[in-house]
Amino acid sequence: MEDRQYPKRLFRKFLVALETMRPEQWDRRDFEAVSSLFQGLAHEARLALLLGIYQDKSLNEIAEFLDITRGGMQDHIEKLVDTDLLFRPEDSGKTYDLTPFGNFFVNFLLQNEDTLVDAIDELQVEEEKVEQAVDEVRSQVDEEDVPVSEKDWERKIHSKKWEQAWDEIEEILEED
Repeated sequence: MEDRQYPKRLFRKFLVALETMRPEQWDRRDFEAVSSLFQGLAHEARLALLLGIYQDKSLNEIAEFLDITRGGMQDHIEKLVDTDLLFRPEDSGKTYDLTPFGNFFVNFLLQNEDTLVDAIDELQVEEEKVEQAVDEVRSQVDEEDVPVSEKDWERKIHSKKWEQAWDEIEEILEED
């Protein structure tokens, strides 16, 4: 039971530290621990591995889905083990299984799948609209030979898409 309490306690400490913005309350080790968990999640192959193992799929089935070799998955498996999302059980007959942290994140993803996908879709729609508008302005700027860097265009697109999508995405994320 204590393992299940630790994440809530840890995240509560973060919220208190960030909410009050008092760095003396921050504990770097806690940030490193949580950061490590998110590093384990930071690749689509690792997410697919977690979800596949959660659904009792074989590593070969997961590799086939990802269109990579079983050997190509090994670095991702090791990262998941190193970040405490996956472990090698000794007694269950399974090669790998999820830790309580792994289960927590898989359940979070499954419970919020529609919300996350809807919000991402909305952001992509806005990005396409902004890119189209920027392309029109870009052609005029190019005709007038005004130097604008590619990085400046990318920043403009990024800022504008969020300005236009913010309220809608916030609404989508608050529905659940």
